[in-house]
Amino acid sequence: MKSHTLSFAHLRRLLLDLHFTESRKETYWRFEHPESDTVFLFRPYALDEHVTPSDLVATRMQLDWRGLLPASVFDHSLNKTPA
Repeated sequence: MKSHTLSFAHLRRLLLDLHFTESRKETYWRFEHPESDTVFLFRPYALDEHVTPSDLVATRMQLDWRGLLPASVFDHSLNKTPA
C-alpha cells in the first residue's frame, strides 16, 4: 500500500457501503459489521480530516482478513474521487 491521504468522510463512506453500521460518541466513532463480527473504533475524526496511516493500514488488513474487501480493492478505492 502506497502512502495515501484519505479523508475520514471517504473511509466512512467505504465502510457504510460495505454495510457497516455507525455510531458516534464524543470520544470515538464505532463501525460494526455483525455478520463478520468486525468492529472498528476510530478517534473522533472530523469528516474532512485525513485518516492516520496506522488507521488506514489496520482497516485495510482487517477488511481483507475478514473477507469483506480484498486489500487490492481497498488500495484502488483510495485513488477514487469520492462523490
